[in-house]
Amino acid sequence: MKDKKTARERFLDAFLDGVEDWDKHLTDAVTEEEDAQHFEISMKIIEEQEEFGNRTNWGLGREMWYSNDFFINSLILDFITDDPDDELNNELKKVYVGMLPTPGFNAEALNRDEECEGYLITIRFEVDLQLTFMSTLVSCLIYGLKAGTEEEMNNLLPTMKEALSDLTDKEALDKKLHENKQFDEQFDEQIDHKSPRLHIAADLFAAGMSSILGHEIGHHFLKHTESNGRNIVAKFIPTEVTFNQLHLDEFAADRFSFDLLIKRMKEKNDNILFAPLMVILMIALEENPEEPSQTHPSLKNRYLNLLSEVSKHDEAVALRLQETFNHVATWINIALGGRWETEWWK
Repeated sequence: MKDKKTARERFLDAFLDGVEDWDKHLTDAVTEEEDAQHFEISMKIIEEQEEFGNRTNWGLGREMWYSNDFFINSLILDFITDDPDDELNNELKKVYVGMLPTPGFNAEALNRDEECEGYLITIRFEVDLQLTFMSTLVSCLIYGLKAGTEEEMNNLLPTMKEALSDLTDKEALDKKLHENKQFDEQFDEQIDHKSPRLHIAADLFAAGMSSILGHEIGHHFLKHTESNGRNIVAKFIPTEVTFNQLHLDEFAADRFSFDLLIKRMKEKNDNILFAPLMVILMIALEENPEEPSQTHPSLKNRYLNLLSEVSKHDEAVALRLQETFNHVATWINIALGGRWETEWWK
């Protein structure tokens, strides 16, 4: 009997623009002669990944089992425990996440293929980019609230406004990204590795990406992607249906993701638990948060569903996170001159 393709092989076969090593692909795209600074930063990232890999992958360096993106691979690795009796581990080891260079703001659990083994998820690079900007913005607000001084908030305002612009003005962001040298210089100057604000942003980013991955893993493990899966079924749902099984699937995947975050992430604090809520807010910048679609419930209801899950974990934490969400959403709404018609988060 012929061996089945792995999820990784399926990804590379199915997507012509899929690459085996995302960071190496980006590094190879620039030469030292073209842009010495950009090349140096890219090489430094590869070296740091090699060092990190040696510490966490039993000396195997940049070995990647679960994704073509090193960071995502490390997040999946963090979900896997050392417990030999943990049945979920075996399934998690079958996950493969393929980063795609094509434009788009989405991650997707692909329907299972009987000719292939494992669970395939695709994620587009804009998710990584947008999550970086959102984590920067939210970390400024959280740190500013903790600092409690008007001067500190005023110092953070330029960074907050720039992050919000990067999130909402795609044309300006495009121009900035194409001016690689200027962007790299600006990026390099802004990093202060001792900054408490930066540590908050790092927690938010890692947990935010973990919650996105956990949601798509949830679709797989909850059998939403079987051969007669949700993508096929969705085509035949009448447009007037506003509440259906696919909506329930989304709520279930959100709950699965939060459960994975609570049980599997080695560190847990308010910032990490806020990250799934932050992802909802980030998506709300792209679409109307109060309108459901054929396949997804409204973002408002997904937010309330997640808040309910946090409350089950710890009611006091849920109240703190709700207060933070109110503060962040209100600031964004005012800064964008009334982005949303209603204060849907209240």
